[in-house]
Amino acid sequence: MTDELSRICVEIFRETTGLDVSAEGARLSDADILARPIESFAIDSLETMEFIMGIEDRFDIMLNEEAVNRCSNIAELVELVAAARNV
Repeated sequence: MTDELSRICVEIFRETTGLDVSAEGARLSDADILARPIESFAIDSLETMEFIMGIEDRFDIMLNEEAVNRCSNIAELVELVAAARNV
């Protein structure tokens, strides 16, 4: 199930940050997006908030803001989602 969570989280990230339509996004695999430090993407705080809200809406969960802020990459965020869903 974590592979499916990872895929969905990456999809939401691509959509909310524009990576789904950019040349850079086309070059990045899902594994690259999961592993890269979040701050290495050229996204602002609004895009970050939209990404988190997209995840919360998609999975009908609430993520702890402090825990989210401690995540250094999308893979760590996937772990939070899995824990919130008790997966």
